[in-house]
Amino acid sequence: MDLETFLTTLYVLVDDWYKERIAPQMKRKVGANPRMSDSEVLTVALAGQWRVGVPWQSERGLVRCMEAHWRGMFPTLLGRSGFNKRVRCLWGAFVLLQQHVACLLDSPQNVYECVDSLPLPAFSNGQAQRQPSHWLWQSSRGWGAYGGWFWGDQLLLSVQRGGAITGWLLGAAHLNDRWLLEAFLSARRGEPRLVEPPRRGRDARADYTPPPLGFIGAFAAVGRALPRPYLADRGFNGRRWLRHWWHAYQAAVIAAPVYNEQPNWSPHTKRWLASHRQRIETTFAWLDGLFGIKRLNAHSRWGQYTRIAAKTAAYNIGLFINRFLNRPDGALATLLC
Repeated sequence: MDLETFLTTLYVLVDDWYKERIAPQMKRKVGANPRMSDSEVLTVALAGQWRVGVPWQSERGLVRCMEAHWRGMFPTLLGRSGFNKRVRCLWGAFVLLQQHVACLLDSPQNVYECVDSLPLPAFSNGQAQRQPSHWLWQSSRGWGAYGGWFWGDQLLLSVQRGGAITGWLLGAAHLNDRWLLEAFLSARRGEPRLVEPPRRGRDARADYTPPPLGFIGAFAAVGRALPRPYLADRGFNGRRWLRHWWHAYQAAVIAAPVYNEQPNWSPHTKRWLASHRQRIETTFAWLDGLFGIKRLNAHSRWGQYTRIAAKTAAYNIGLFINRFLNRPDGALATLLC
């Protein structure tokens, strides 16, 4: 698909959704209409999330390219500062659009969801040693499953069996994954909270999870609760936690037990769980390689929320366009050429 066709398709999808779902709920303001419509801002911002098959690699490059080559499609294009301000004001619209497209991609075959955390580095370890602080003052040091130690945050994602992102939540890098999932599941039930499972006297000291002392946010992006189990890795296991999530939120979380819990899983069962969880690992790879989610370069929490919401919405829209064109889901890298 060439870039002009892609921009036209994207605008039609966004504008139809905006007029049907968002425009009737907007309050009428006194004064002149904005120079650039919300649908146009959303379209350009979503297109700017792609990093493969496009002539830009940043938001600044996006605005420059639109001004030089696509003035005919967006004649009232704003400058970079004004455009970025409008995009940040629409971060909630990106969240609603991502959830709407996830509903369109849903099917009876999506009998479970996969949850996992993705490290989002704010700066390198070398920068952390050279300077005592960063713009993201709440960033902390955490351990990434594949990249070792990092400074930043972690992104908890929930992904359908078919690959669409149904919700996300952001937390400090040092937080235990169980606390992030606790906040995620409780927010999906309409009451964000952090409640530790009851302790038993015979539990080992190592089984206790320290209380969360760090940032957790963007509860508006968690999505809605569905009667589906969640497939998780070992970072979310523990009999106390699994029982607590089921009784408190009716959420069945399936994770391989720790080595000293009985009954232990067979190697075949562990391979089965790993194979069905592969979908979320693939989603992480696409978000990083095609949308650059690990290189947000945001200068505030507001900007960080906006860029994550825009990238997750763009990812879901990419899946939707591929399925509409009868292309494989994994052909996101060749969608634009």
